[in-house]
Amino acid sequence: MEAVAELDGFNIDNFHIMECELNSFDSVHKFCDELMEYKLAKPIDRLICNAGVYQPSLPYAKWSVDGHEQTMQINFLSHFLMISRLIEDMTKAPDPRVVMVGSVTGNDNTVGGGGVYPIADLKNLDGFKAGFQNPIAMADGYGFIGAKAYKDSKLCLMMTSNFLHSKYHRNTGISFSSIYPGCIAETPLFREKRAWFRKYFPVFMKYITGGYVGVEEAGQRLFQVAHDPRCAKSGVYWSWNGGPREGRGAAALEKGGQISGGGGAGGGWDSIYENDQSDKVNNLELSVDLFKTATEITGAEWPQAKTFTSPCPTLKVIGAVSKNMIAREELKRMAERPGFNEDGTPIKLTKRKKAALIADEVIVRGVLGNTVGRVGRVAGRLLLGKIPETAK
Repeated sequence: MEAVAELDGFNIDNFHIMECELNSFDSVHKFCDELMEYKLAKPIDRLICNAGVYQPSLPYAKWSVDGHEQTMQINFLSHFLMISRLIEDMTKAPDPRVVMVGSVTGNDNTVGGGGVYPIADLKNLDGFKAGFQNPIAMADGYGFIGAKAYKDSKLCLMMTSNFLHSKYHRNTGISFSSIYPGCIAETPLFREKRAWFRKYFPVFMKYITGGYVGVEEAGQRLFQVAHDPRCAKSGVYWSWNGGPREGRGAAALEKGGQISGGGGAGGGWDSIYENDQSDKVNNLELSVDLFKTATEITGAEWPQAKTFTSPCPTLKVIGAVSKNMIAREELKRMAERPGFNEDGTPIKLTKRKKAALIADEVIVRGVLGNTVGRVGRVAGRLLLGKIPETAK
């Protein structure tokens, strides 16, 4: 990083380099501990999850330090753990944002995601539910394919972004979003592809699909989502150059491959739009399972999602007074229409609950009834005076 900063002319005083090996959960914990110590009282306001390991030619799974398939751990599970560690501190920052870099390959409602095998698909998450430990290499529990492991990890990121938005945005103020900056076809991400692919894939993306974007422009788009006031909106999948693709052929050659649409280059700051996600990304039931299983695999500890309650003092007083009364009324309701246990058997009242019902009859109808009656009569006399004989 220091060498990159020197080559690109960055002022080393403007940033601080910290090591984090996403192939190890211990390293993630160490990084978070050091970050919390380094930042002192200043809260974290931006977290960008942008690591991407892509090994499409790998014939077998490689394993992380923790015994998990490394593509999924580096691209998703370690980010998942890191967010759980930092989320509470981020609530203290103004306009906090968590940005997850997704991929068109994780959305099967696109040509890039739904028309090229293998397709991102977690199925029922059998691999995660079984612990996702060696030799289980895929989230769905089936055979390993390197390209699918990458696509599945991006699908997991986008699903998690939507889930965290639903669970935490309202009571933390954190904006959770995912993005697809376009196809960065000329980066080391494709270093394991064949030479002919690395040569012609950028040409194909520039002049045929229009999805090509350069490294610098992709970085600008990521910066935009992190800082543009419009991108403070949570629960969004951001993309650029929306609308029909135009300008192929000679027009594309004249513009150096800038074809509008498809997430490609050009369009500028104002070409950003809220993109649609696939049914798989928006699968709420599977997102809940993903959150639960990823939490178990990583050992993540998430803050409780607090519900909003009225600050009204009258509500607090009435709630405290009526709590026992409500519990007794619920026991009576259960006696009249008993519910059922998880195994389908009816719920039976215990001796303790039956005693509470009997006590309720005595106290509520007897003692309280007489007390309320006496109080009512006294209050009536004080407020209305003595009732005339003619009115009796």
